[in-house]
Amino acid sequence: MSLLPRTVYVVGCDSCGATYWLAQCAAPHTEAVALRDMFKTLKSERLLFANPARGVSLGSRPSSVPMPLSPETIQRLTAAAETNPALKLLIALVGIHALYPHQARALPLTAIDFTRGRLMLGDVDHPLDAFTQQAAVDYIHLRHQRWPHTRNPHVFISSQTAHTRAPVTTGWMQPLLRGLPVTAQQLREDRILEEAAVTGADPQHLCAVFNITPETGLRYTRFFHPDPTDSDDVSGCNMETS
Repeated sequence: MSLLPRTVYVVGCDSCGATYWLAQCAAPHTEAVALRDMFKTLKSERLLFANPARGVSLGSRPSSVPMPLSPETIQRLTAAAETNPALKLLIALVGIHALYPHQARALPLTAIDFTRGRLMLGDVDHPLDAFTQQAAVDYIHLRHQRWPHTRNPHVFISSQTAHTRAPVTTGWMQPLLRGLPVTAQQLREDRILEEAAVTGADPQHLCAVFNITPETGLRYTRFFHPDPTDSDDVSGCNMETS
């Protein structure tokens, strides 16, 4: 099986001498997977003596372009956050300050400096906006009510971690977003896209503000300057550490 650049596949079957063409391929990786599965099915149905695509490496899947959250999704998040202090603070940390989900889960209490009005974690040193500050106050108050004697140093705790010093896991975070049309990673992507929209989609600026690689910065700017060769079958592919 040979892959011609972006547009045409030529596949020859040694067992029957046939040649198959797949032309005008807009998403090479996706079509290659489909073609491989087709030959696998034909082989299983004994319509071919051998699978000509067996053992062929398809390479890596092309990265998708992040998409902003819809107004309807934002409205649902806002409504849900009003009755859930943990969700509200998670939205603030990931959706406003663009922390990675794993950073939010492991955020230490010392990272929120109410006296100076700062959020500080590694390379992150942001002023505490009013929404984040109030969300932090509400959740920490709830945290103290539920676990007044905990010595866990992290902001987010659960009934499982309150008596330890461990951070919460993804198993704690997933129920917070259950039933909502968004993931924590999509929250972060929406924040970065928002920054790109107001700064002229400058990848260097995104790299400096969010401490991301140049490749990742370009991935976000492709929403504003789309590449016609990009695959459009899937959006929101996880290209960063969660």
